[in-house]
This record gives sequence, structure tokens and C-alpha cells, in this order.
Amino acid sequence: MSQVRANAWAEAPGHADGHYGLRCGEFCRTAALFPEIRCAIVHRVNTPLSTALIERERALGKELTEALDRIRTHRDPLFRQLALAETGLAANQLARLSAGEIVYTSTSSWRAAYEELLRGLDFTIYRSVARVRTSSYWRDSAGKRSLRLNYDLLDRGLRIERVLILPELLWPMQAPLPNSNILTWIEEQHYRGIALSLVRESDLFSESDLISDFGIYGERATGEQELDEESRTISFRLSFSEAAVHSAHERWSRIQVFSRPCQEVIDLA
Repeated sequence: MSQVRANAWAEAPGHADGHYGLRCGEFCRTAALFPEIRCAIVHRVNTPLSTALIERERALGKELTEALDRIRTHRDPLFRQLALAETGLAANQLARLSAGEIVYTSTSSWRAAYEELLRGLDFTIYRSVARVRTSSYWRDSAGKRSLRLNYDLLDRGLRIERVLILPELLWPMQAPLPNSNILTWIEEQHYRGIALSLVRESDLFSESDLISDFGIYGERATGEQELDEESRTISFRLSFSEAAVHSAHERWSRIQVFSRPCQEVIDLA
């Protein structure tokens, strides 16, 4: 949508304080960022977009504009105020998308995106940091499916590097090895071919931003999970921005200083 049309929204009457028109202007300008979203991602992965996808994006932009037009035909001030709040939420979500970031709160949705990203094999190295809070971490059906996908990708030539952050409960300070109820799971990944490293959570207290769950998909994207105390996913933030990927690589380099290769831990036990 043109800047002239966006300005028309910002200046349009219809609400006593004029804020509805301003917010709709922000929404329209954000909706108009679809070309910028496309260009940023295509430039980095060098993958041509299908004509059907581009046409669907254009159609969706037109639908958004028409929906906003219809909202402004309603004269009830309460509806307009409520619509303003909803429009603001949508504008914020589109702003995140225009910055190359998608936030998932549904486990099935983020796993589908994660698996599609990995299966594309548009990169040669997948790195992940996993904060393991309980012995049941990644032991449910969905977690086992993710591990099977990891092993399948290893067989197809993808290199996987993973750092496991273990609490005192699972790797006591004086114990040479993690507890047996988690060790089998660790050894399975190690002997299957994942380049695994271990670090005690207490060793990272001075670098608390490293105590997290995140993955790096080559130079294409990075994802970070927010988990509850039972290691259940609250949200998953997937970012395709260069700045986010660079920041994730920097965190990865820092955590290497504290972690130890799994084989070294096993040999010293």
C-alpha cells in the first residue's frame, strides 16, 4: 500500500481523539512490509519464491486493507475502541514478522516449523543448547520424534552439535558422570553421532544469559524456547534476522568456554 494511502488513514476522522486513524496507519504501513520480508529472507538463502506465494501475499495485503476499510464503516464508538485494541495487537504481530521473527505458543505449530526448517537442509551445521531441568526432558513422544529426526538428518550428512546444561539434581558436583536416569539418554545421542558437550548449570551462574534453550540453523535462522519448570514449552521464538543469528553464534562461542565434550567426561569417569 502506498505511503499516501497510509497517511490518509492516519489523518482520517472518525474517532474523537484521532488515535484510531493513527493506529490503522501504523497497521497499514506494517502490512505493506510483505515485500521487505520476502527480500530479506530470499537475499540470505538464495531460494527463489514461487509465483503462487507472491500472489497470495499480495492478495492477503489487499484483504487486510479492505478489512480495515470495513472496520471504519461502523459508527459505534465502543466497537471502534475495541477494534482499536485488536488492531494494535495485529500491528505488533506484523511488526515482529517484518523484523523476521515469528513467535509460536502452540507446541504443535513450533515443532512443525522446526522440523520443516531442519528437513530443508539449507545448511550444513545445526547447533543447539538444551537446558535439561528434569530426567523426562525430550523423553515424551514428541521429544523422541525430534531425536529420530536428528538421527535421520545425521544420516543425510547434517552435522549436529549440542550442549546440554545439567542442574545439580542430574549431575551432582562431586559425581564424575550425570545420574544414570539421564546418562543413557545422553550416551544414545553421543554414540549415535551428535557432537555432544556437557556443562553444569552452576558453572554458568556468572553468565546467566547462557542458561537457555536455543538452536542455530546454519546462517539462516535461530530459535529459542521458553520452558516452564517441567520443561514444557511456553513459547518458541524463531528469528530469521541476521542480527539474531549473529547474537546466537556469539552466545554459542561463549558457552563453549564452559562446556566439556561428552567423550572427555566419559573417559575421565
